[in-house]
Amino acid sequence: MQELTMREKLRVRRKQRRLRMLRLLSIFAVIAAVFAGIYHYLHRPNFACGSVAIHGTKQLTEAEILQLAGSQKPFNMWNVDADKVQEALRHDVRFKTAYAEYKWPGVLHINVKERQPALYVENAYQGYAKLGYCGTVMDVTSGIPDDDAPMLTGENCGSLYIGDVVENKEVLSILQFLNAVDLEAQNQFVEIVIDKEKNVKIQLKVGFPILLGSVVELQNKTELFMTVFNEIRGKKIVAEYIDLTYSKPYIKLKETVNSKRK
Repeated sequence: MQELTMREKLRVRRKQRRLRMLRLLSIFAVIAAVFAGIYHYLHRPNFACGSVAIHGTKQLTEAEILQLAGSQKPFNMWNVDADKVQEALRHDVRFKTAYAEYKWPGVLHINVKERQPALYVENAYQGYAKLGYCGTVMDVTSGIPDDDAPMLTGENCGSLYIGDVVENKEVLSILQFLNAVDLEAQNQFVEIVIDKEKNVKIQLKVGFPILLGSVVELQNKTELFMTVFNEIRGKKIVAEYIDLTYSKPYIKLKETVNSKRK
């Protein structure tokens, strides 16, 4: 057999390298096509995969989660980005905190903490803004639709919209006070009034008000208020008012029919 020349050997080697390269490219093309097919199959709009578990609220539905993710029914974990959903929920005024993460086996867990209403305050155009404890506007209404929070009168916050944060110093002082007072006490509040002298009065469900003095010094009255409130809790006190303006509480009792006759 005639031996190949050096040039012919080089030509054969080049041909073999081209063949190997073509085989590798073919293999890569097949693999890429397979992955593309799998990707397309998994991301089909009508392909159902995974589920949603919502914790901490009844205000959210799976349909809303899909809408936030820019997806549609049925739920498909390959089309729903947990980070995108989490970011959207953290901008939702209904919720104070929000977390979203996938856990085995393909369940998107949504954990939220609802923002609780603290006050209704007068808004522009004879409307009312429902405020959370941090001053975030949760809703703007033409009236007060529920008794979820007491009404604050004597201050008008101007034009506020959902998602805004109130900047009124007096209103913020009231919110700080409410943050420091327990919920059982707050549930007895009907109305909070700031008069022209910037003094605060809280009207209780039992029928009489508690005077707290200047709104500027309200933060110094939290401990005294809770002490007095715990003392009168459950007692049938017939009073005109309780004055906590100064360090020593004063209870103005109502005159009874018998005392008037004397």
